[in-house]
Amino acid sequence: MQISAVNRRAQQNYATFVAALDLVAEQFDEIDKLIDRVDDRKAAGGFTIATKDELQGLRRKAFDELDRMRTAAKKYEAELVSRDWRL
Repeated sequence: MQISAVNRRAQQNYATFVAALDLVAEQFDEIDKLIDRVDDRKAAGGFTIATKDELQGLRRKAFDELDRMRTAAKKYEAELVSRDWRL
């Protein structure tokens, strides 16, 4: 039946989407390690670089956006797994 195939594909798409969100969330550990290595006292000649505090603020904002997307995906999970996705 065609509805069953659409539903199965939608469930696979949703699972792939959630897995991608998880993969991105895992990368924040690596970002934290990189930010910890930043030394504000060492400025590259002629280049403007973000300070450690600015990088932590950007990281926090990115994580909040990811968390907001995860919350929205969970809210609409039933609809997302029941319909065909447009690409």
